[in-house]
Amino acid sequence: EYFANTCVLTFIKKDNCMYKACPSADCNKKVTQEGESEYRCEKCNRSYPNFDHRLMMNAKFADASGVEWITLFQENAEKLIGKTSSELGALKESDEEAYERALDTPLFDKFTMKIRGKLETWNDETRIRMSALHVEQPDVVKECERLLSEISMF
Repeated sequence: EYFANTCVLTFIKKDNCMYKACPSADCNKKVTQEGESEYRCEKCNRSYPNFDHRLMMNAKFADASGVEWITLFQENAEKLIGKTSSELGALKESDEEAYERALDTPLFDKFTMKIRGKLETWNDETRIRMSALHVEQPDVVKECERLLSEISMF
């Protein structure tokens, strides 16, 4: 099920929101460190001297109907934070406080999102897993025009 919503970011789960990924252009799998400067991708079955930072972020969003956890992947997480994964990775490795501030910056900002909800069952428990397909700052003028047109219908 797909839908669009405008909501407020209330919390970002900071632990495990970024991982070391394969630098190959067509692979995003997590790499394991084999040496001081060697990283292995099991999918590609290769070792690399470097890695790329990738984002897979779980964040809590709220609107008038309640609160929901939504997963954001690379491009959408970068739009939300306003920094690239490489910039965030460099911050995490050099200045932990600046990294924390960067993740806290978008808190309580409003975002317009296209979301996919999917039923998943795990351990005999069924739940809806939400993931963001598109994230952007709302266009206030466009939103006001839409609301005015809806009001004029009544």
